[in-house]
Amino acid sequence: MPRFYKSVDEIDFSKLPQSFVLKTNHDCGGVVLVKDKVAFLKDSKTFNEAMTKLTTHLNTNFYTLYREWHYKDIEPRIFAEEMLLETNANGEAKVPSDYKIHCFGKTQYIQVDTDRFVEHTRSIFDENWNVMPFSLCYPQSTTPPSKPLNLMTMLMIATRLSMPFAMLRVDLYNIQGKIIVGELTFTHGGGTEKFTPNEWDKKLGGLWKLS
Repeated sequence: MPRFYKSVDEIDFSKLPQSFVLKTNHDCGGVVLVKDKVAFLKDSKTFNEAMTKLTTHLNTNFYTLYREWHYKDIEPRIFAEEMLLETNANGEAKVPSDYKIHCFGKTQYIQVDTDRFVEHTRSIFDENWNVMPFSLCYPQSTTPPSKPLNLMTMLMIATRLSMPFAMLRVDLYNIQGKIIVGELTFTHGGGTEKFTPNEWDKKLGGLWKLS
């Protein structure tokens, strides 16, 4: 794992673990979460909807839709990877929080997306874990997540990965202290997500120094 496929017909579910994630590699949103493979394969409606979703994404040219140039020449594939889960206070397994670190040279803002597939909230912090006075697309959580014990290590990883670029968003997971790199992106939300209040759009944009 991970495994790659040109179409849904190539996926051999017998070789995949009990829980996994199917994703398309060339766009945004082509994600299928499978927590229980047996239940997933037995539920024909859910299974067919998932295969239709992946096929639709495979046949969609993300660059044509949104003009994000770095997607232009990626050959579409589906890939399967390990499902990352963390245990909450009740001992239940859940999708982990997603730490998205917006890097503008030495300046960083930390976006934490929580309960993305249930009641999505998004908290924004500065490098010292102070809550920022704006929201971005999704509402701020009424109970912001606690500062990770290894935050400085996360920031160092983001700094190292973003060093060659004027702006880069580095996505990390932090599961029981284990840091895992999820994704790198140059165009957060395709550049369309709304800041509230609006002036923060310009403030963060002003940090992006293009050479």
